[in-house]
Amino acid sequence: MIGVKRLIKLESIKFSYNQEIIFQDFSINFKKGKFYTLLGKNGSGKSTLIKLILGIEKVSQGNIYIDNLNIRESLFQCRKNIGIVFQNPDEQLVTDIVEEEIAFSMENYGYSSDFMKRKVEKLLKEIDFFEKKNEKISKLSGGEKQRVCIASSLVLDPKILILDEGTAMLDPENRKIILDILRNLSNKGMTVILVTHHLNEIEFCDEVIYLEKNKINFNGPKKLFMSFLVKNEIDQGIELPPMFKVARSIYLRTKKDVSEDIFNLNKMGEHLWKSL
Repeated sequence: MIGVKRLIKLESIKFSYNQEIIFQDFSINFKKGKFYTLLGKNGSGKSTLIKLILGIEKVSQGNIYIDNLNIRESLFQCRKNIGIVFQNPDEQLVTDIVEEEIAFSMENYGYSSDFMKRKVEKLLKEIDFFEKKNEKISKLSGGEKQRVCIASSLVLDPKILILDEGTAMLDPENRKIILDILRNLSNKGMTVILVTHHLNEIEFCDEVIYLEKNKINFNGPKKLFMSFLVKNEIDQGIELPPMFKVARSIYLRTKKDVSEDIFNLNKMGEHLWKSL
C-alpha cells in the first residue's frame, strides 16, 4: 500500500526445527503504527514466528528486515527496535521497586540520571502509574506488574512492541487496562503485536493474523476477520467466545452477517431476537 511503511518484513523464509520444516517460503509484513493480534492454537507457529523476528532463531533461507535493516547483518540494532513483554511478569522483572525497574535498562546503557528521571516519569504517566513509582513490585497485582513490564520495555524507544501471551494471566479488568494502553501506543505510531488466545481481544486491534499449521489462514483487517469467523468453520484449537457463537448461529439460520456488532451486546440481542 502506497504511503504505509512496512516496519517488519519476512521475505520467503524457510525455518526447520529438528529437521522438521516449520516455515517454507513464508512471507508476511507488519506495517508501522498498526495494532496486530497474532492468533492460532498451540503448535501453529506463533511463538516460532516471534523468535524469528527477535533473532532468537535463525532462518535457513530468506530474509527478515526490521525497519529496513536485515536481521542477519544488524541484529543488535534490530533488537533495539523491539520491546518484548512475556506471559509471566515475575520472569521478566529484575528489581523490586517500580521506578528502579523501569530505569534498569537505561542504567545499563549509561544514560544520565536527569534523563532517566524524565523518561521514567513520562512512562509512568503513559501507563497511569505515576503515584506508585516507589511501590514494591512484589506487592503489586499481576496486572500492575504487567504494566511495569510494558513501561520497562519502552525505555529505549522501540518502534515495535511484542506481547507474547502478555494478557493470558490477567483478569478481565486488568486485561482491558493493558489493551487500552496498547491501543494508545499504536495510535501514537508504535507497531504492536499481541500474541493471544483470547478472541475478544481483537476488539482493540487493527489487523489480525491467524496461523494454522504454520501457514497464514487469514491476514487482514479486524472487521474482515470477524466476518470470516462467523461464516467459516475454523481450527478447533480456537474457542469462539459466546457472542461469536451467537453471531454464527444467526448466520447459519438467516445467512445474515452480524459480525460488525459482536462487541455491542444490545445490538446482538436485537439480532438474536429477530432471528428466532
